[in-house]
Amino acid sequence: MKENYEFLGFLRSRAKIVTAWLAIFLFIFLSSYSNWIVSFLHALLLTICLLFTSYIESRYVIRLLQKGYHALFYLLNFLIIILMSFFTTYLELYLLIFMNEHFAVDIPALEGPKYFFIPILIRIVLFTATIAISVISFLQRVEKENQRIKNELKSEKLDMELRLLKSQMTPHFLFNALNNIYSLVYTKDNNAPQSVLKLSDMLRYVMVDCQVDMISIDKEIKYMDAFIGFQQMSMENKSNVIFEKKIDNHDFKIPPMILQPLVENSFKHSRLVSDPNGFVHFYLIQENNGLMFIARNSVKGMSLSVVDQNKKTHSGIGLENVKKRLELYYGNNYSFEAKQEDDKYVVTIKIGEKYNEKNV
Repeated sequence: MKENYEFLGFLRSRAKIVTAWLAIFLFIFLSSYSNWIVSFLHALLLTICLLFTSYIESRYVIRLLQKGYHALFYLLNFLIIILMSFFTTYLELYLLIFMNEHFAVDIPALEGPKYFFIPILIRIVLFTATIAISVISFLQRVEKENQRIKNELKSEKLDMELRLLKSQMTPHFLFNALNNIYSLVYTKDNNAPQSVLKLSDMLRYVMVDCQVDMISIDKEIKYMDAFIGFQQMSMENKSNVIFEKKIDNHDFKIPPMILQPLVENSFKHSRLVSDPNGFVHFYLIQENNGLMFIARNSVKGMSLSVVDQNKKTHSGIGLENVKKRLELYYGNNYSFEAKQEDDKYVVTIKIGEKYNEKNV
């Protein structure tokens, strides 16, 4: 049913274009004062040339304007208008002479400015109007398409952000954090009050700070540090967890919770609690207008596929969502790479500035 509506819409749009060009043909034909054969050929020749000019303009010349070559765009259009005006005028004169000599068709006298300069001026006006209408129509179509894409992206973004909010803090982590705090309180550990404040800050970040589109990298790092701290509470060997960071601009803006899913999945698949040789290493570098984040974790006896273009995500919540959010926020100005190297898995995000390979 949907395909039928789209086909009918296509026919309607094409019918409008054909009707418009037929109207132009009839206008030129009825405006001629010669006999009907000459008028018909005159209208046919001029309509075909106008149609050809409109096609060339919409298909090729307008690209110059889109790419910012304004001077070349105007110069090329000026040349097209002049050349087509002279070409159609001379061609029509030769056709009239040919018809008069071989088919004995009556033609108007071909002398004086009335039959040369005035037709050229009229054609200049016609070709200028054709190019102007073609440009305006093309720009309107582009604007309409951009608006459609913008609306789709906005709708997708809202849906994505809703799913993000649902997965920002998993119940499993929250219960573990509360259990760890309970253990600290029960053993009268002096770190208990600080842990409560950390969890409170994390909840505030999720419920309040994450409601905006972009947030300072410092706030994201603070949440990640707190998350890692709670994960380390149940580990004997805390040295297997590394989070190194080099930040030039602490106000650098990123989408909230754009890095956290990588941290969560690294802990999930490294099996740090049960595997003494397990590890998670995080490296965050922010320089100039760029950012690079690398997450490495052990995957002993496992083969993961974090993001497969043709399959669903296999490595926990959020990673496919991260990639889609990166695409929405940064377009082509980012890279996302996930690969397995022997017994470790590496996920790398680069935003903005294209970094050289760094040995981190």
